[in-house]
Amino acid sequence: MGTSANSKARRVVYTTGILRKSPLMRFALVDAVNLTGWSQDITVQVIDWSSGSPVHLKVSPCNRTKCTQEVGPNKSVFLYADISKVEFKYEVRITQPVTRRFVTNVFGVTRSPFKPLQGGTVLQHELVRIGK
Repeated sequence: MGTSANSKARRVVYTTGILRKSPLMRFALVDAVNLTGWSQDITVQVIDWSSGSPVHLKVSPCNRTKCTQEVGPNKSVFLYADISKVEFKYEVRITQPVTRRFVTNVFGVTRSPFKPLQGGTVLQHELVRIGK
């Protein structure tokens, strides 16, 4: 996890809301960039809502349903979940620092090389704040 500055940073939870999955989508991918001068943590969850009840999917690189990664100063990382078995709707939740200098975007993408697909993109300013 992060540095002492990071552990004191206020964090906020955002959601994409429920997104409809295109048949070509294979992964939900979160790109994050930290433009601050210190390390910050991001936590990503991906939820399959196809049955009407939440089913949490494993997020890489952690291979857990709740994946936290440290993002170094002036660095970028990406986290992703395999959504190929999601029938038709999913959600991405992101917990990140409260700063305009940490930016995340979400993409529904194909298999490698992770080509973004129309209708699967949610930019930072479109994410909905759902918690502290």
